[in-house]
Amino acid sequence: MSAYGQGGQAVCRYEHQRAASARWATLRPLGHAEFPATPCTVAAVRAWARHLLAGRTPGPVLDDVTLLLSEVVTNAVVHSDSGRTPGGSVTVCLGLGGGMVHAEVIDDGSPGSIPFLRATGADSESGRGLHLVEAIAARWGAHHGVGTGNAVWFRVAGLRTA
Repeated sequence: MSAYGQGGQAVCRYEHQRAASARWATLRPLGHAEFPATPCTVAAVRAWARHLLAGRTPGPVLDDVTLLLSEVVTNAVVHSDSGRTPGGSVTVCLGLGGGMVHAEVIDDGSPGSIPFLRATGADSESGRGLHLVEAIAARWGAHHGVGTGNAVWFRVAGLRTA
């Protein structure tokens, strides 16, 4: 899904979301990529993130980021229109700032819903992804934008600052 900027030029969801969000004001973007909204995408996102963050983050931080990306991308594939629409996609963005890694997953959203923490029972087979994000991330949130869908973002602390 693309939005159109000035002069009719296509602008990707990431650029549209970044322009509309103060979240990126203090961050140095590292990269963004669009992935098919399919279950096998989760492994591809982890590999992409590990490659992009290699040498920039300590191992435990990298492990936390990839774990949380797995959870958020899985949620996007399972619960958003990205995963329900043939050819749907999710956009993953990474940046650094303030001693933290910032990760953002943008999907097509779903009617009237943004991601939220759900109550889960001890025997529930799913529903714990955002609870992991809540427990591990220094900060996180979700935002719905017209024309950009849902963005779920999180920040993991632990980078050395120069």
